[in-house]
Amino acid sequence: MKYAKKAVQVMISILLMIFILFPVLWLLLSSFKLPLDLFSNPPKVWPSEWTIKYYIQLLKEKSFTSAMLNSFIVSGFTTAISLTIGSLGAYAFARFQFPRKNAFFLTVLASQMLPHMALLIPLFMIMRMTGLLYTHQGLILTYISFSLPYVVWMFRAFIVSIPYEIEEAAKLDGCTRLQIIRKIVLPLSMGGLVTTGIFVFMGAWNEFLFASAMTNMNVKTLSVRMAEFIGEDRVAYEIMFPAGIVGSLPVLLLVLFFQKFIVRGLTEGGVK
Repeated sequence: MKYAKKAVQVMISILLMIFILFPVLWLLLSSFKLPLDLFSNPPKVWPSEWTIKYYIQLLKEKSFTSAMLNSFIVSGFTTAISLTIGSLGAYAFARFQFPRKNAFFLTVLASQMLPHMALLIPLFMIMRMTGLLYTHQGLILTYISFSLPYVVWMFRAFIVSIPYEIEEAAKLDGCTRLQIIRKIVLPLSMGGLVTTGIFVFMGAWNEFLFASAMTNMNVKTLSVRMAEFIGEDRVAYEIMFPAGIVGSLPVLLLVLFFQKFIVRGLTEGGVK
């Protein structure tokens, strides 16, 4: 009975893994297919002829590489600034006592419940009036406004899980508040910081709604450029599949590189 139960669990796990990975595998295989295979009926899983010419064509396209660079700039600065400001805000909510603290924290959480579509026009007008429309700075500020509440909410849980007695001992040794944050709190909660940063980076990297309204040819991000492969006359599937793989690689490599921190961070924040 014990072995049968374990076998069922393993089988369910394998089926779930296949269900999750199959679209990714199909995307990868399709990126090496010729258009004839892409539109074959019945569909072909394996390419009849492997080709990388569409990868080469994609990487030679200046508009695509420029869009990818713009995505790196916007996502990188959004992550760095959000983590810097948000970690300080999370520490304040975790350690300081001030009037209506819980009300302020609930306000931070409530801001995450607003639909992005309702904020698109107001933000568009603000960026236009301030001269930040169609600039990297405008898009970065827009993403920070959505990322900061998430960073404060998520990183606060990691700070609360750190025993306050460690900070009190550091105070007795003469450490200032900023030294405590830099030398004690951040190193002890590095898993949470990295996990939060990766989620912020992924959110900025994949965002489409605000990027489509607040960018032009010079600031266009990768998600907007990939959407342009869907034209009025046809959908360029032979280009979209390689673009999907290339666009997924930075996030995939980031997750693989920091997987230890992610696993540790996801478990640390829930245990006090």
